[in-house]
Amino acid sequence: MKPFTKKILLLSSAVLFVLPESASALASFSRQTGKDCMACHAQNMPKLNNFGREFALSGFTMYDSSKGNESLIQGSEVPLGLSSALNVSAVLKAKYIKTSQEEDTTTGDLIGADGGEFKALGGSGIFFGGRIADNFGALVSLKGNDDDETDIVYNAKLALSYEAMGGYTGMSLISTETNGLFSGMEVYNTGLNAPIKQFENATATNAAQATGVANGPATALGAYYGGTNLFVSAGVGIPSQNSEGIDAGKSLLPFYRIAYNQAIGSWNFMIGAYGLRGNVEASDESLNGGLITNKAILVNVHKEAHGFDFEMSGKLFDMSTMTTINRVQRNIVEVDPTTAVIVPYNLQNTDNEATSVEFQINPIEPLGLKAAYMSYGNNEATATNQKFIKNYDYDVYTLGLNYNVLENLSVGVDVSRYNPDSTTIKSYDDIYVTAIFVF
Repeated sequence: MKPFTKKILLLSSAVLFVLPESASALASFSRQTGKDCMACHAQNMPKLNNFGREFALSGFTMYDSSKGNESLIQGSEVPLGLSSALNVSAVLKAKYIKTSQEEDTTTGDLIGADGGEFKALGGSGIFFGGRIADNFGALVSLKGNDDDETDIVYNAKLALSYEAMGGYTGMSLISTETNGLFSGMEVYNTGLNAPIKQFENATATNAAQATGVANGPATALGAYYGGTNLFVSAGVGIPSQNSEGIDAGKSLLPFYRIAYNQAIGSWNFMIGAYGLRGNVEASDESLNGGLITNKAILVNVHKEAHGFDFEMSGKLFDMSTMTTINRVQRNIVEVDPTTAVIVPYNLQNTDNEATSVEFQINPIEPLGLKAAYMSYGNNEATATNQKFIKNYDYDVYTLGLNYNVLENLSVGVDVSRYNPDSTTIKSYDDIYVTAIFVF
């Protein structure tokens, strides 16, 4: 992020925090809809249930009609149905992460943080969002960067939505540093929208996250329709928040997403597919998020990915369960020239695939017990180890639990065991301990 922009965002976040309660009300989506948090979430936040999906498809515009339809400024007559309160929330997230092995002793490739890390700011932040006007909603966040807690990650989403054909149809515009092209409008829990996930350690448990298909920087415009059974979205975007130095006419990545949901008794079944394919022509410095200088070089990036996903949720012996499956059939990134130094992990030379299965059951409603299996395959001989994209094949098994202490406070533990298909890299473990407080 540019230094000047970062200062502006820091100042903006400070202003939001000191707004008097009469102006900001520190309201969340719960206050807007008049429902508790778990009315939208399945088993635990942030996973969505049917009502949560409907709320997202509405562009975050559904609200408690008993509160009336007042204007943003009390006493004014604004014929837009503007909300009477700024919908501001804050999330505090603390994580302890430990990986049992630091590096491959033969090649020196980094595997993880052997001593463990405590992160109190990465993922924590403030959120402004909800119903802005009739048929128009937004969600803007300022969060700590997981990789550099002195930096701020800025994500924004605007949605225009109308009720039509028994559901909602609309358009979305996103600018994100972390959530990828599909995050403009994605309502299922299979990993295509990075924040909506079963496990905190999503890169060890979800194929779309581990391969880099569904995360990283993006600016995109999309259209969508979502009803009781059918969800379809399509659009175009660029894999960057910084448009300077990018030839938009030669850099748009088309993407699509289709899913069919069917209720059978108390169970919901969803099967879907997704994909993207296109080329990006830009300066290396623009793709790296910086200012363009006379040292910039022109880079061509070809991206192609497609996959399938499945979600099943319902009651088993009166215990709520959810199973998600994601198969990334192919994820290809080709960079020319190969000597270009590109920082974003989803813009490296890559040819990978992965399959993941995630399961959660709640013996009692606040407690979720989780298990996952993922198989990752690398098909690119020149690939280098990135944040989580690896240059070797591996299988990983994960066990976890999540406990909702309060409606707005949850704690969780994920333990993952990696088994690399390598003679030089030993099996190693990841441990994630997380606490999330929302207000």
